[in-house]
Amino acid sequence: MESTVQNAQQKVSGHDDVSVTVFSPRVPDPRQYTWPKNKVVGEAAREAANDFGQTGGTPGFQNSEKRVLDNSKRLVAESVRDGDTLELVDTTGGV
Repeated sequence: MESTVQNAQQKVSGHDDVSVTVFSPRVPDPRQYTWPKNKVVGEAAREAANDFGQTGGTPGFQNSEKRVLDNSKRLVAESVRDGDTLELVDTTGGV
């Protein structure tokens, strides 16, 4: 029974998660997030936008290569990795 609990805890905080830094052009201090790798990009972006106090529009992320990530795909499918820095952007053009 104990090993089952340990395995569950490892899955929650282990290799199934990705830790990233998110910054917003409107807020000077970036924030750290840890999300499950299988979280949908758009859901993670909405969470970050809310934390940064940004409402409206369609939040998304742009990676360090200036590529806007697909909001309908999962973080892992968009090649988001531990330590990445993502910029919060409005995919409709107004964050």
